[in-house]
Order: sequence, then structure tokens, then C-alpha cells
Amino acid sequence: MGAKTMTTHAVFERYDRRFARAMASLPELRPWQEKDRRAIRRLAQKCLGIRDEWIPDIRVETVRAVEHDGFNLEYLRFTSWPGVYGAAHLYLPRTSANKPLPFVLLCCGHGGGGKLFQGYQEMARHIARRGAIVLVADNIGQGERRPMGHADALVPFSCGTSLQGLIVLEALGWLRHAARESRVDRKRMAAIGNSGGGTLTMFLAALSQELAALSSSGYPSTFEFVARKEKKHCACNIIPKIVGALEMWHLYGCFAPRPLFIFQGAGDRMFPPDIFYRTARKVAHAYARRKAGGRFKFEVVEGAHSWDAPRNRLVGDFLAKVFNLAPAVKKDDFAGEKLLPETETCFDAWPAGATTAADLARKLTGRKPPPNLKLWDIFPPARKGAGMKPVAARADPRVIMAQFEAFLKPGA
Repeated sequence: MGAKTMTTHAVFERYDRRFARAMASLPELRPWQEKDRRAIRRLAQKCLGIRDEWIPDIRVETVRAVEHDGFNLEYLRFTSWPGVYGAAHLYLPRTSANKPLPFVLLCCGHGGGGKLFQGYQEMARHIARRGAIVLVADNIGQGERRPMGHADALVPFSCGTSLQGLIVLEALGWLRHAARESRVDRKRMAAIGNSGGGTLTMFLAALSQELAALSSSGYPSTFEFVARKEKKHCACNIIPKIVGALEMWHLYGCFAPRPLFIFQGAGDRMFPPDIFYRTARKVAHAYARRKAGGRFKFEVVEGAHSWDAPRNRLVGDFLAKVFNLAPAVKKDDFAGEKLLPETETCFDAWPAGATTAADLARKLTGRKPPPNLKLWDIFPPARKGAGMKPVAARADPRVIMAQFEAFLKPGA
């Protein structure tokens, strides 16, 4: 059947078989063995399109400090790479102890307003009141950094890297920066994240050496499941060539024997609990092989996709056990507590001439791809898809097929 006469159904049937071949060729990797852990890290970096030498040196300026009930809040402006500006909030516990404190990197997902999203503010306040420093930084292209570009940031792919790769690099830079801070106990550093923050924490599980504990939620599943969604993905959710090369449990398994907590909402429509349980079983096996079964915890909880008050306490209790934090306080039901509005920014105006995500990808890689590329120009489908019927009205078939091509390991 020729390309012009092939039906939408026939094209997608071919992709079904290609995904099946990719998964059948998935390498047998054992994250409990050092050799395979090194291989997993190399593969993760290759798929993200990143290098260790690209990890930025974070430079921070405190522009304002405000006292709140149970914590102080510092408003931060920072640069990661030269010309790349960012904004962050640092939550500092109110304590008389003159000693370094545990540090938690709260990794944002797609919550509106970035660091000012209600769920992130509530989680950060809960953990700070229990005695840990919490950093909440806007990811590239989110929150105050929207002018950098995010959802349709395709230039990084055409440069051979990825938006998620740039986000991971910046998070690694933050962890290096925190480890040098006199206020931080470098032996008690953690990262937590849900949804898009769950994606980031998953990669940190394999790529960060600074972390002593980690919690990842609203994402643990499989790359195959994510890749085969017949919808338009945000650019940060596309991980090139990873289906058939790695699976999520490999990355989480690399964190053993350090304490890890993954969890999932029973009513989460984006990531089914059945897939979560299968991934959790595999991670549990990796921990058991490292003789660290007691340091891995997983749970399916009531609720949908986002963090809420019960999940704040779950994460807080996990960190409290690992880092010897204080018990939860009654105020942390957040009933009626006034949070910061989205106007509570670190910049009065976004810096003129600030580097965009596209410019950053060009600078790091040295590549200069042509402008205005579509995703299907970067990852050309075997069948162009022009004139094909939309898939359940969710996206242009060319976008979906280009995403398939992006995710699939070469040769599948």
C-alpha cells in the first residue's frame, strides 16, 4: 500500500508494531550493578542530549526577605549560564539552631505560575515548618521565565539536545550550588516533585550524586506508555530515542540504596495506577538486590493527579524520618492560609536581551539549525501524514507521528 493511499489506521498500526519491536529489544540493565548503573547514566544523558561539562554554575542574588508564620522567605534572582536569568523562592525555617539544615529542592511541574502555584507553595511551607530549607525555582520557560519559551521549544531538539535536558542540567547546577551553601547540611539533601517535577526527579535519581533522599510522584510509569499517548506533548515531555533504550524503573533503581518514595493518585487520569504498580515492583527488586528494601517506599493514595494536604504530609513524613525533621503542625491543613499571588515576583520586568531556551541550545551545542522548523521536520515520520484525519481531534497526525519518531530508539 503506497503512502498516498495508506489510511490513518494503517499508519498507526505500523507504529504499534514498531513500539513492540523497540520494547522487545530493550537491553537487560541491572541498576543494582555498578557497571549497569554507569551505562544507564550514559544512556540517560545521551537521550536528554546533555553533557556533564554543560552543568551551569548558579549565581544567586537575594532581592528581598519577608517573615512569615513559621518560616522566612527569600526572593532570589539568579543566572545559570551566562545571560540565562531565573527566579526562585527560598523557604527558610524559623529556628534558633545555629547549624546547617536539611535542604529540599522542590521541582516544579506545569502548575500555573511556576513556583507560585498553590500546590508548590503549600508543600514548601509544610516542609519548611518541619525544619528543612526548601528551594522552589522556576523551570526554563515557566513562571517568571515564560519569555524563554517552553511548550513549543523545538530548537533544542534540532540542536541535538532537549528542553528536559536543559531543565535537568539547571537542577544539577542548583544541587551543586546548595552543597556549597553554609546554611545547608550537604549530607541531608533531597529532591521532590510531582508530574513534570516527577519527570525531573526521576532523572535526578540517576544523575545526581548530591542527593540523600528523593520523592517522585504523578509520573512513575513507563516511557512507552507516555510516548504512545495520541496527543500533543509539551516539549519538556519528549525524551528523544528513549523507548527501547531505557525504562523509568532503571533510572529510579539507580538511586538505591538511598531512601526513595514514589506515589500515585488512585484517580489520576494521566498515569494509571496499574502501570505505577508494575514500575514500583521493578524498583523494589532493584532495592532488594542492593539489600536496601527498607529504604524504598511506594503507595497509591486517594485523589487525582496533583499534590494536596494529605500528600504534603506524606512527603513531609518521609523526609522527617530520613532527616529527623519535626512532626507536622496542625496549621498545615492550610485552611484559610493566605498564599502569595502570582504578582509576587522576583523581577519587576523580565531582563531585556535575556537568553531564550532556543538561544541556550544553540550556544551549548554550537549548532545553528534553520528557523521555523516543525517537529516533523526534526523527527520525520515514515509517512508524512498530510491529509490524514485528526486523531480524536487531539492533534494533527503529523505531530503525533513525529512524537512517535522522537521517542523511538533508532532502528525500531
